[in-house]
This record gives sequence, structure tokens and C-alpha cells, in this order.
Amino acid sequence: MARVLTNPTFEEWLRHLFDHPVTNPAWYWEEDLDAAELAPQQVVAYATRLFEAAGELLAPYSDAQANDGLWFLIGECTSPLYALSDPAVPLAERLRCIHAISTVFEQCFVPRCTPHLRHLDEDGAGALNGVCYMWWDIFPVGGVTQEAAPREIASAFLAVMEETLQLPSLACQESALHGLGHWARYNKGRCQSIISAFLLHHERLRPELREYAARASENHVL
Repeated sequence: MARVLTNPTFEEWLRHLFDHPVTNPAWYWEEDLDAAELAPQQVVAYATRLFEAAGELLAPYSDAQANDGLWFLIGECTSPLYALSDPAVPLAERLRCIHAISTVFEQCFVPRCTPHLRHLDEDGAGALNGVCYMWWDIFPVGGVTQEAAPREIASAFLAVMEETLQLPSLACQESALHGLGHWARYNKGRCQSIISAFLLHHERLRPELREYAARASENHVL
């Protein structure tokens, strides 16, 4: 029988996200799924705490467990992070949470993802490459909601993509380009500027990634 965790502690919330056997389909598709009930401001606070210490807090979990938990946290169908669009949550707290996403990429995805391109479905990709690649595609603040996003929110997301594009990781670079490709629909000039600067300073990219960057610049990504 499903349980409802009302106002769980941060540690209980972490276990709710990550302490599951790896199954197919993933644990969060179970009909009697346990639920964690938190106010929007608390969701943002917990997510910020997780993101800012992602390397340490996710270390006890396998790549597959981390992938599933992060997918549930940010997935557009299940995500509690719709709280980032809640005007009742102070803007400064929402912006801190968004900027902390850079640390997830730096501390977790850089050391744990493998150098495979997910948009080409290359064989041998690690378990965490999935959520890394799809991060900006499934994140609950994106797509048409960008039209209504406060300017500061949109600017923060684009800044994070720009930062992660500079990380020494094929998986992180591909993820950032994937995100910029989607956001180019509403922020074409800014996204093209970020991608152009990246290409200018990274002459030795794999040809496949350079081609993907060109497509992203024109909002031609899936």
C-alpha cells in the first residue's frame, strides 16, 4: 500500500528519490507509488540542497539509481520542481536553485557520464547519460512556459546551459546544446551567441557534435 510522507526530512526525501532497486519500468511508474508531500518553497529548498552537494549526496547510489531519481525529480510528468514556476516562492530562492544545477553537471555528470552521444544512440553509454542528455528536454520549466517565465528565470537557465557547455565532458556539452536547441525557439539570438562562442573556442570537437551544435542553433533538435 502506498504511503504519504508528509513534510519528510531532507534525508527521508533523498531516500524517497534514490533508494530504490533499479527496475524496468522505473520505480516511479508503480501504481501504488509512495508520495512525498512538501510545500513548494520546501521543494525548492530541498532541491537546492541536493544540487549544491550533488557529488557527495549522490555518491552512495549507483549510476542507474541516480538516473532514475533525478529523472523523477525533473521529469515533466512527475516533477515536484514545477515549484520553480510558483510566484509564491521567493524569486531569489528559485534563482539559487536554478544556478545550483551547474553543480549537478560538474560534480555528478562530468565524472560519472561516459563519452557517448545520446542523440546518436551510441552503444556503451553509461546509465547516467540518459538524464544528463534529456535534462533540459524534460525539465518542467521549458517549452511554451518560457513565454511566461520571468526574465530573471529565463536568464538563469540560459546561464547554466552556457556554463555546462564549457565543462570538459562530451555528455555535458551535448546536454547543453540539446537545451539551447529547444530554448532557441524563444531566445534565438542569445542561444546562437552562446553556441557560436562555444564553437569558436572548441576547434577540436567531434564532427558529430559540431553538426549537432549547428542544428541546435537553428532550433532543429528533438
